Amino acid sequence: MKKQQILETHKNYQTWLDSLQELNKEQAMSPYAPGKWSPNEIIMHLAEWDRFTFEERLPVMKEGAKLESFPAFDEFNAKAAARAAEQTFEETVTYAKNERQRLTQKLQEIDEDEWDKGFHIGDHALSITSYFTDFSQHDEHHKRQIEQVRGS
Repeated sequence: MKKQQILETHKNYQTWLDSLQELNKEQAMSPYAPGKWSPNEIIMHLAEWDRFTFEERLPVMKEGAKLESFPAFDEFNAKAAARAAEQTFEETVTYAKNERQRLTQKLQEIDEDEWDKGFHIGDHALSITSYFTDFSQHDEHHKRQIEQVRGS
């Protein structure tokens, strides 16, 4: 994926978030499968990764940078799920839209020639392009889970 494609996936994600208004409260707050997260928890999970990426990653994604490894996934995700439990689905979706918009705006500001410069997160060699290509795949994975709830 290139910069423009990634920005387009972010725009499509925002549109998709808007479409979730058709979920009723039970659909939004019930696990998509036994023992799995609800759409509310999934959207908060995605929003918290957007927030983390905006605050902790994007400012230091520079050529040659050596970034710390990712936070402990289980703990990070559990905190996101707990936060989701404290608010309505509408509040979670609004938060998610705001976090993605903030992230997208910052990505738009990054010069295209910076997108393929390499840095490391732990032992992983990445670029802004590869990071956000993976990011988009992560979004798609969770969108498919929520679409199971919607029945489409």
